[in-house]
This record gives sequence, C-alpha cells and structure tokens, in this order.
Amino acid sequence: MKGDTEMQAHFFVNSYRVSLSAENGTITSGNDTYTYGREIVAEAAADEGHHFVAWTDEAGDWLSAENPITFTVKGNTVMRAHFAPNSCLVSLSAVDGRITSGDGTYTYGTEVTAAADTDKKGYHLVKWTNAAGDSLSAENPYTFPVKGDTEMQAYFSNIYQVNLFAAEHGRITSGGGTYTHGAGAVAVATADYGYHLVRWENAAGDSLSADNPYRFAVKEDVKLTAVFSEARMLVTAEAAAGGRVTGGGYYDYGSQVTLTAFPDSGYRFARWTAGEKLTVQVGNADSYSFLLIRTAFDSYRANFVREGGEKGEGGGESNGGEGNGGSQGNEFLPSDREAGAYHAEGVLHLVHLDGYFISIDTMTGERVLQFMADGDDAEYATALPAGVYILNAAKGEERIVARKFVVK
Repeated sequence: MKGDTEMQAHFFVNSYRVSLSAENGTITSGNDTYTYGREIVAEAAADEGHHFVAWTDEAGDWLSAENPITFTVKGNTVMRAHFAPNSCLVSLSAVDGRITSGDGTYTYGTEVTAAADTDKKGYHLVKWTNAAGDSLSAENPYTFPVKGDTEMQAYFSNIYQVNLFAAEHGRITSGGGTYTHGAGAVAVATADYGYHLVRWENAAGDSLSADNPYRFAVKEDVKLTAVFSEARMLVTAEAAAGGRVTGGGYYDYGSQVTLTAFPDSGYRFARWTAGEKLTVQVGNADSYSFLLIRTAFDSYRANFVREGGEKGEGGGESNGGEGNGGSQGNEFLPSDREAGAYHAEGVLHLVHLDGYFISIDTMTGERVLQFMADGDDAEYATALPAGVYILNAAKGEERIVARKFVVK
C-alpha cells in the first residue's frame, strides 16, 4: 500500500436457464432464462387425443402431476412434460339387427371396425348414424379413427331403391321408386320417334333384358339404364286360310328377312302378296327373302289354294285396310275359321284363338296386355288409347305372329 485507498465490491444476481420440453405436447410457458429466486410458471398443452401425465427432471425422475406447475429458480433446470393417449369408449347398437364387432375402449386415433348383421330375411344395412342421428356411412363393416367417446347405431331395413335412367333417344315412363324386398318391379321406357329400346343395363353395364316393360323381383338397391337404338321395322306376316307362316317380327333396317309359308293338308302355297291392302304380288315360292330398306313393304300375306283348285279361301284378297272402314277401327277382321282380332267400342274381340297365350304390344314394342284367351269368340273390355297395336299368339308350337289391329 502506498497511501489511503478506497475500493468497492460489486455483486450480480446469477441467471439460470430453465429448459422445458414435451412428449406428445407443446410447452406454452416457462421455457426461458431467469434470475436466481425467481418464481416461474411452467405449462404444457397436450396434442390432440392426449392428456397430461407428469413432469420429470433431467434424470427422468418424477417431479409433479400438476400442469401448470409453479416453482422457484435456484439453478439451471431441465424438465420434461409427459402426455399419454386418451382412452375412448365406442358404444354401438342396432335397429332390426345386432352388432358383431367394434364395441369397446380404444386409445385415441385407433382404427376401429364396426360391423353389424341381421337375421331378418330381406333386410340390409341402410346406414350408421351418430348420437345426434346424423348419417355417417352406409358401409358394413365401417372403419373409422377414434377421436373421442363415440356412440353409433346401425339401421337395417327391407326397403330398397330402384333408380331408372334413360340413355339418349328415350325416357323412363314408370318403375322407379322404393320397394320392399321381393316385391315385383316393372320398368317401362318409351323410345323417341324413330328409335326402340335395345336393352336394360345394370350399374356395371351388364345387359339384363331387352323386354319393355322389364319385370323383376327387387332384392337389392337397383340402378338400371334403358339403352335405345335407331328403330327397327315391324314386318307383319299373316296366312290366309289353308296354312301358316313364319318370319314376321321386328328387324333392323338393312337386315335380311325371310318369310316361309307352310300349307295345311289339302292345300298348296299359291303366292305372296304385300302392301297396305295386301294385293301386290311379290313372289311365288313358299320361302320369300328380301333386304329390309325403308321403302320396303311391311305387311305380307301367304295365300294358299286347295289341292286341285285355282284359289283357296282368302287367296290374295285383303282382310284389312279400307274394306273394313265401317267396323269402327278394325284393321283386321278374320275370315271364316281364320284366327284374328279386332277392336270396337272399347272391346277387344278375339276370334278362333281359344287356348292361345295372347300378348298385345304397341308399335314401339311396349307390352300393354298379356293373358290367356278363353274362347273362340271372346270379348275383353280394354281401355286402350287410340293407335295401332300388334297381337302375337302362341299355343304349344303354334304361333300367330304380328297381327295388327287399330283402336280409334
């Protein structure tokens, strides 16, 4: 020392680091640097589907189950917040059925598969709903992630939906709607002018039927599409007394048509006649073929004569056309012992068709009547709209094809 001296000692409060981390969560406060003796609050928030378990120190030893936690800083501090997945209760029930799997307790986020079944014939699962009645899914089984306590109900029903659609050039007339299991549905489509129904397709595009109407039993939800194509031509082929004929029906334009005449015993084939009045002679061979074009005749008659005779009954003469104009809409009035039909004053008259299975179609191919004739001179009250109709009849191997009659 060389003289009087003054000196001062300066002290500073120590600062310490508080290092916080979280497993399955996030630190929201407390992760910072603090002075000695400072009281701080450490807090952590859980990730979705988790809950807080405990704080541990740097060595992993348990410190506290409180969150947030308050403590005094006395040195560098390392703490970790631990969270665990939540446990969720899944409660399932069923209406008109039973639960087969999915009930139980699961950790948050687990994929759960709920399944239900029913012993009721014709019933199917319609939907799963939540506790509020909201629709969740129509799948069975239904798989979903658990994000909390869950209540679901499985609904079964024997009601099925028939949805009908029409492709281009036509429309659905009737048949769509709801049906009970096993009920009969009748799908009907109407083609635009110049077109006809080709087939009904299912949702997979498979062809089911070319019938129109198309009748089927409903055993599941159904989606059908009516497919149309450019119209075919109806070729009518009839036989005068003394024989029968085959080959009449619907044909695509451009196709080959073959009509064949078969004389009865004691008769021989004479000629084919055609046209509106069936008076135009077109061929003498019993088998007559032609290419169907738009200008071709659509009505043909096979004429027969008795063996040894010049002309048989009905040989070449028209049974229809203007000659029957006074019969209130009869386009075809049968001659003696010749099968046929005509319509007058709301009554369909069938002649010489006892025991035949009768079908009546419109010119577009829509079937409107189907029944068994119960007499050779039978009358049936019908409410048919005005138009031209086609009668087909079958009895064993016998066929009467494409006979036209008019309703005025």
